[in-house]
Amino acid sequence: MTIAEDGGHRIDLAKTGPRRAAGRPVLVTLLATLVVSVLLYAMPAVDTGVTALFYQTGRGFAAEESGWLLVLREAGRAATWVLALAALVPILLKIASPDRVQGVDIRRPLFLGASLLAGPLLLVNLILKQHWGRARPNHVDLFGGSAHFTPPWIPADQCAANCSFVSGEASTAVLFMAFAVLAPGRWRLPAILAAAVWTVAISLNRVAFGAHFLSDVVIAWGLTLLVMFVMRDLFLVRMSPDQGRALDATLARFGRAVAARFRADR
Repeated sequence: MTIAEDGGHRIDLAKTGPRRAAGRPVLVTLLATLVVSVLLYAMPAVDTGVTALFYQTGRGFAAEESGWLLVLREAGRAATWVLALAALVPILLKIASPDRVQGVDIRRPLFLGASLLAGPLLLVNLILKQHWGRARPNHVDLFGGSAHFTPPWIPADQCAANCSFVSGEASTAVLFMAFAVLAPGRWRLPAILAAAVWTVAISLNRVAFGAHFLSDVVIAWGLTLLVMFVMRDLFLVRMSPDQGRALDATLARFGRAVAARFRADR
């Protein structure tokens, strides 16, 4: 293990190297999201032009009547439970039956759960969608509604709640990239490709339905990936395997204490 001196402080280079590497995806994703946001704000015709591809005067958004596209949307909704269960079930098993899941690294479900809670739930659904007030395309006057079009990132008063900016379903879909992060090396690229195809399909489906502008889904991708990479840094890089095993032991003790209390009360 290499130790360097920096201003009188000893630095473990074996630890700082991976931490710096882990921070690169955060920086790249942040910069990419900023660039895309500026471009889509400066060129609102991109949003309206893409939406117009799916709109028919007098009929509206015909994709809403497509049976297989409706099935795809329901599959996207159901997939949210896959993410939630992948995070929650291992943690509950660590508490309820720790001896049966000793080989499960608790840092992984914590990474998934924290990414889901901080990204799609908190940032996207509870903050942006509830307070930014951007009208959905099918509510905008350009596409048969009565609200005014507003560009991304600009707080507006054209929607009261559950608004267009940003897309919750696109946010959840792109979070399947977290499984690619956890995949073994040889499966990582196929997992990334599968998650990318899934993300694009679910996201463009929402655009075709007139439920979101292109900027809503693309910016949702960036924000969610940003949160995901931050959580990866916190739980998979900065939290060591030894710290994960210590947390395992704490959850196991908690589970045994609850079970003992339950038996005593009976």
